[in-house]
Amino acid sequence: MIRFVFLLFLAFLSCAQLSREDQFREECDKTRNRSYVFMLPILERHSTTGNVELNTAVWIGNTELAYKKCISESEKNRYNLRSN
Repeated sequence: MIRFVFLLFLAFLSCAQLSREDQFREECDKTRNRSYVFMLPILERHSTTGNVELNTAVWIGNTELAYKKCISESEKNRYNLRSN
């Protein structure tokens, strides 16, 4: 009986992850983190206009706007099921 309840619990946990919202949020976070890890050092070293602070501020603003759009898209996909 305990094994059966445990198996039901595991099945419930696996079925609870059918939403694509979590999948989208993970991708949003990965993209945001990569943007900060890889692009900011490049912008600090190589600036076409010589104004490093402005380029960095613009990049951060664009990154945060893209992140907010990504999060809103993930919320729209809350009730869509995963395709994999």
